[in-house]
Amino acid sequence: MYYRRKVLLALVQAFGGRLKRTDCQKLLFLFCHHVGRNFYDFFPYHYGGFSILSYHDKTRLADLKLMKDGEDFELSTEESVLDQLKMPDQVALKSFADDMQGFSGNQLIRKAYLEYPYYACRSTILAQILTAKEIERLRPWWKRNESRCLFTIGYEGRTIDAYLNLLVAHNAKMVVDVRMNPHSMKYGFSKTPLQGHLERVGIGYTHLPELGIPSKLRKNLASPQEYQALFEHYRSAILPGQTESLAQIQFLLQEHKRISLSCFEADPCSCHRHKIAEYLGALPDFRTPIRHL
Repeated sequence: MYYRRKVLLALVQAFGGRLKRTDCQKLLFLFCHHVGRNFYDFFPYHYGGFSILSYHDKTRLADLKLMKDGEDFELSTEESVLDQLKMPDQVALKSFADDMQGFSGNQLIRKAYLEYPYYACRSTILAQILTAKEIERLRPWWKRNESRCLFTIGYEGRTIDAYLNLLVAHNAKMVVDVRMNPHSMKYGFSKTPLQGHLERVGIGYTHLPELGIPSKLRKNLASPQEYQALFEHYRSAILPGQTESLAQIQFLLQEHKRISLSCFEADPCSCHRHKIAEYLGALPDFRTPIRHL
């Protein structure tokens, strides 16, 4: 079992074996920040920091008969999961549970907002949780750059929550998927679910498969030199013929100002998206800054 799922089970166990869904999210969020470890990643959402992956794990744990179906996070096992954590995490969780006794509902949300105000930037319940003065005091945390920028981002090594958070933090308005085949074994990153996750945080999605690299060209690449040769072939032989797709990116930049090319690899230099960005950046009338996330 993934260690993070043990942490989720142990957290619910430490608070009596059952938590309402919003309380569980806030306690999981606060615990991860309390220990300084991203067992789960979070992004700003309607009630503050939110993890899609935690709900995905809840479904998997229900399949394993370790957690019950339903809206709440409720254990269906008598086994002590807390004892399965590494000792420092056991100690930290027990201490955290002691400190958080009595916190629930709006009181718990309030604590999360005041301690980690960035994650309240998209809250739909601010006026119910904070006073007008508190909201004004936290507004500087929510300012976002509105100037035009072309980003690129890869999801390798990132959860869907970390990926969304990075885009939200940089105020991206649109993601341009430049994979030829937008299917992924990594949770959340195949085309349809990815589009849905982006839309829930107000980010648009479009797929330009013509800008992808055919899989047959990627086979049997064994060295950095071979990858560089592939990218050079892509730049000189493939990109010049994709005038319509490249024009579409420029149109989206004009319309949305802050868009991101997206593919798999974490390192942009190991991905063809950096060649797309370079190609656009070399156009005589292209004045938009380029930043790799």
